[in-house]
Amino acid sequence: MGERKCRAVIAIGLVAFVTAATLLVGTFGIRYAKTTSNFFVASRAVHPAWNAFAICGEYMSAGSFLGLAGLVLIFGFDILWLPAGWTAGYLLLLLFVAAPLRRFGSYTIPEFAEGRFDAPALRWISAGFVLVISWLYLLPQMKGAGIILRRLIGTPYWVGVVLLAVVVAANLTAGGMRSITFVQGFQYFIVMFGVLVPALVIFQLWRGGDTTIAGESPPVFATETAVTYESAVVLDVDGERVEIAAGETVVYEAGTEVPHEESIRPLTGDEWLRPFANKDLAGGHPRYFAYSVLMATLLGVMGLPHVLVRFYTNPDGRTARRTTVWVLALLGPYYAILPFFGAVARTSAPELLSTAETDSVLLQVVAAFTTGVGGDILLAIIAAGAVAALLSTSSGLLIAVAGAISHDLAGGGVPEFRRATWGGAAVAAALGLLAEPFDISILVGWAFAIAASSFCPLLVLGIWWPGVTRRGAIAGLVAGGGSSAAAIFATMAGLAGDGWAFALLSTPAAWSVPLAFAVNVAVSLWDRNPPAGVDLKMARMHLPDRSPQNSAVHR
Repeated sequence: MGERKCRAVIAIGLVAFVTAATLLVGTFGIRYAKTTSNFFVASRAVHPAWNAFAICGEYMSAGSFLGLAGLVLIFGFDILWLPAGWTAGYLLLLLFVAAPLRRFGSYTIPEFAEGRFDAPALRWISAGFVLVISWLYLLPQMKGAGIILRRLIGTPYWVGVVLLAVVVAANLTAGGMRSITFVQGFQYFIVMFGVLVPALVIFQLWRGGDTTIAGESPPVFATETAVTYESAVVLDVDGERVEIAAGETVVYEAGTEVPHEESIRPLTGDEWLRPFANKDLAGGHPRYFAYSVLMATLLGVMGLPHVLVRFYTNPDGRTARRTTVWVLALLGPYYAILPFFGAVARTSAPELLSTAETDSVLLQVVAAFTTGVGGDILLAIIAAGAVAALLSTSSGLLIAVAGAISHDLAGGGVPEFRRATWGGAAVAAALGLLAEPFDISILVGWAFAIAASSFCPLLVLGIWWPGVTRRGAIAGLVAGGGSSAAAIFATMAGLAGDGWAFALLSTPAAWSVPLAFAVNVAVSLWDRNPPAGVDLKMARMHLPDRSPQNSAVHR
């Protein structure tokens, strides 16, 4: 009991430090938050390097910090498509969207949509998709908060969810984008510290022991292991269903094959390492999963509202591109480290395949390799990094939600923004209480799929093709975004079935993104009625920053 109390005290101390520092840094921007421009886009004066830190801070979410290693543990090599797409998507953002979007000069993506296509209705539809994507992306952040506090100090799941919503809303209403920019840049360093230090320690300990991952059998318990099941599960034991009650403890002898939770298909070490092997991805179609998830992640970056709004805070288009280059350099090491924990867990914490608590891989791996105060400190460092990731990502998403409600739907300013922030946080917390059964990274993947199917085609075609019409933009947005959202909600409701039906509905980007582009182009070619002044708008987005046409946009 004394050791557990020591661990809780250290964890609470570091988590409290991160939370307090977040609030303290956020108050630094209060004195600047006096104008609408400052509140929404930090007066368009953020340095590209610090903006990149802020983008990375909000992008390195609970879905990656907590969920990616768990998916690697379950599925192995094929999950590496996720971090590859999450990172490489910024290259496409750099090439096609960042600078022209900034030069156009707006506060939000729905405002860009209305201005580019002279379509007030499109602004309302776009605001709706901002809310869907942002709230869906907020779910894993809320779940992560509940998991972290429950795992470390034993609080009920709802405590972490509510606490995260309150802290983020309070910080955001105090200083708006200016405050959150300071906060997210600061939190980037905490997140990196929370991943890098434990990874270096575990690597040194792991390399001195059994590093065998491949093999012809599924994972086994290396030593006699007592597994306590915090939630009721159904295990697959030699083809038979075995029900385990919540709170039950089972002792497994050394050499026993790890019984998997029934939804997790056992993989041999060789299958785990081999791409497109016998894996239960996308209803048993791992090759389709790879294509679909790459399309969602690569193109979804160009449609995430909380990422895109960051480029409006740059002084001009050139600095927006510099910000993106910085982001590429900063994200690479982070996504290279996280899969390591999933690989190590295959031999050091295989019981997670039995309890289905794969979202806690980082914590369990550290607990398996370390003991005493040193282990407690490492666990607390990971908890601090996870909390920083949760706070930072939730801040960016809540900005997008509050901006869509107050600026695009209500047409208000700072007072409406503050009220919308608390309302958006309340909805996110309520939904977060329902998100406990879902895998964190799967929730993030769904947000990317809707973003790739809705805003990516709208932005890419709107920026690079003068022939897009108002009807084409609306039809493409509704077709791509609406179909992908419907498919995902059907999956969440358990209506997806299995086999190819499950594959197409649970990972829709492979067909919903081409559908959005095709409908947009086809309707625009049929309509042949581009908005008035389109040539001037295209010139504004593509002429150099210092040209007379763009001088007003940079203010």
